[in-house]
Amino acid sequence: MRRRGSLFVVLLFLLSACSGSDDTMTTASSPPSDGPSDGAPPPSSPPPSQPPPSNPPPPSPPASTSGPWPVADLTIYDSAHGLTGTVLDAAPDEAQNIWVATPDALALLRPGQTTFTRYTAADGLHIVPFVDPAGQSTFSHITAVAGGHANEVFVGYKGFEGVIPPPAPPSCCVPNADFSDPRWSLGQADKVLLQPDGSLQVRHYEFRCDISFNCWENRSTRRMVFAHSGAAAGHLFVGMDHGVVHVFNDTFGDHIHVETWYHTPNQSFPTLKIGEQYGLFVLPTGELLSGGAYGVGLQSWNPDPRAWVQGRFVWAFTTYGPAEPFNSGPHSLDVTAGYREDNRGVAMTPDGTFWFASLTQGLASTKPGVLDDNGDFVLTYRDVPGLPASGLVDLAADPDGTLWIVDNSGRLLRFDPVSRNVRVWQGVSGARRVVVDTTVTPRAVYVAMGNNGLAVIRAP
Repeated sequence: MRRRGSLFVVLLFLLSACSGSDDTMTTASSPPSDGPSDGAPPPSSPPPSQPPPSNPPPPSPPASTSGPWPVADLTIYDSAHGLTGTVLDAAPDEAQNIWVATPDALALLRPGQTTFTRYTAADGLHIVPFVDPAGQSTFSHITAVAGGHANEVFVGYKGFEGVIPPPAPPSCCVPNADFSDPRWSLGQADKVLLQPDGSLQVRHYEFRCDISFNCWENRSTRRMVFAHSGAAAGHLFVGMDHGVVHVFNDTFGDHIHVETWYHTPNQSFPTLKIGEQYGLFVLPTGELLSGGAYGVGLQSWNPDPRAWVQGRFVWAFTTYGPAEPFNSGPHSLDVTAGYREDNRGVAMTPDGTFWFASLTQGLASTKPGVLDDNGDFVLTYRDVPGLPASGLVDLAADPDGTLWIVDNSGRLLRFDPVSRNVRVWQGVSGARRVVVDTTVTPRAVYVAMGNNGLAVIRAP
């Protein structure tokens, strides 16, 4: 049961160069506050769900066509189409080339073709062998893709997620730090351009802090989102193991993140917790919705990636954080040590509701002015028949207001928030990630299905 309300508690603060480390506890030199860093009190009225940008966004593109691909309810691409390996992620670019990520290769299906072309390290991709922090041989495998402009794709990789021992510096913040050890540049991301002859032109991105070049905290890509329309059209956002990076025309802003603070008895100051930025969604007005291991937030829009890094969150909170003697109440960013929410996907539906899919807590939402029966601005859905109370691994919003949800058993679910109906989508198995392409009509839902290939859904 929902009711309208006037209370929407938010926590605001200014982010600049960060001093935390990748999902690793760092003791603050002074205790944080629940209010903005400039000392201003929290707002007394709810923020708009889509705050107006400083400049009006460009007009929306004209109505799209069906595109070059089948409009059948369900199309499966697998080894019969030359698509081999474990499919982790997939997305089209603006020429409707379909790009598919597997750990050791990037696969491409071009309009008019029926068989995927496979690209590997031999084609310039940054898939590199290395020894991990546990001493095991591994490689910087692909973790995510995002289709960009026509014949352009962005590729994310797994990097070295551990302490690089001396003489390497710590990841932050030593003056004149020497980051020449090659382990720093493992992982990260590539911009890949498809050439007329079918070859690839690859540019490697290395996401060092651009506010202060004395830190390098992002190692591995968790998710990538490229905006194809709205105020942020042409901008790329990369969720990393630590923070979120904003890229435009090869200029990047590194990085932002929600900051959650662990409190432990007998500890003088709290401990900063950051990381696992799996949840990304770009609003039409350019604001970025993010969800990580410890909290969620809506970052304000700025077209300049470097200025964006220094901007404010419109709001930020913990989705499930309880009231404690040391904080201001539920959803504070001050929590007891050990708190996690492990968001794996975020989205916004056309009605302005923000959605969060958690690996450990299930589905939650918030919308300014809407409270549950207990007066809480975060609504949970643990009592919905057929909807798992935990184990959600991805989330995408459909233009019709329904949600596509992937759970950890590999099922693809479609949830209608109005009727609360949950449908298990038949023909899809082993699902890992879901991406909705709204540049074509009917929209296309891309479902990475691991060893079962790629599913594309055009059914209403």
